[in-house]
Amino acid sequence: MSTLCLENVNVEYAGFSLNLSFTADSGEFVSVIGPSGSGKSTLLSIIAGLSPIKEGRITLAGRDITNEKVQKRHVGLVFQDYALFENMNVEKNISYALKLQKLKRKDIRTRREELLSFVGLEGFGKRKISTLSGGQMQRVALARALAMNPEVLLLDEPLSALDANLRRHLKDEIRRVHDSAEGMTTIYVTHDVEEALSISDRIIILKDGRIEMVDNPENIYRHPATLFTAFFSGEGTSLPSDLFSTDERYDTIFFRPEAVQVREGSFYGDMHMYLKLEHCEIATSEYLGSKYMLGLLFEGRTILAETDERPSTRFVNLYIRKPMISFFKDGKLVQ
Repeated sequence: MSTLCLENVNVEYAGFSLNLSFTADSGEFVSVIGPSGSGKSTLLSIIAGLSPIKEGRITLAGRDITNEKVQKRHVGLVFQDYALFENMNVEKNISYALKLQKLKRKDIRTRREELLSFVGLEGFGKRKISTLSGGQMQRVALARALAMNPEVLLLDEPLSALDANLRRHLKDEIRRVHDSAEGMTTIYVTHDVEEALSISDRIIILKDGRIEMVDNPENIYRHPATLFTAFFSGEGTSLPSDLFSTDERYDTIFFRPEAVQVREGSFYGDMHMYLKLEHCEIATSEYLGSKYMLGLLFEGRTILAETDERPSTRFVNLYIRKPMISFFKDGKLVQ
């Protein structure tokens, strides 16, 4: 079982500190997201053993690896720039990791071919790294990391340099590789929130070196624990509660664009289930292919709403589903 546990881990350097505790279960796919400088890559670095920690403890499968050497941690790491050996061809890049395990030549050859097939690069062994596409290099880097038979696979924004279509395809491939490597735990750093929501079992949101929220993708999106998480995990609108209520338990309401019904005329829904905003002006309209994203003005504030068709009038009424509204006090969710 490759359960990874960080207990009260603290790292400090150049005016930045990282303080956190979390557990990633064996076989779990955990994505880490957060703003630039929040500590995402630092987190991977300390798990891999590339950066020392000031305080705390790291265990993997029950053994303490806090001070373990990099090569003894059973951790594979794929960097953002892949960090391949350009003076070696594809098969030598993968063989390098296998030789570190002091395998016999025959076993190295067999395992190397298995890995090339696993990542969809059969027949690419003799190819020079300089002749590969970005997607192919990403696959070689993944195969090299898997060659170490890691208990934990660390991925540091491996798709960020690729175009959108290739990112979508390789994202699915990474998840397939994870699911096929039985029991392997994956920690995946990405700046793409939609990517994290679609691929992960759980998501860690970092802010200023601290964990803002840890949960499954659905709860991260639908039930954000903080206002920061709400905005960081997707589009949304926040409004001061005094526009609608004098209830002092909360000071802000938040809702997603899909919670809003846009109506030019009458609305026949159960009004007990909706918050009504009248005479909202359409300020912007963005066509997204399957829907429109509207920016509407209400009391001098902008509200985002999704709609299948663009309204033909300048002013509309909005009906916000109350079960899809989150309430916050001082930036934290009110239950």
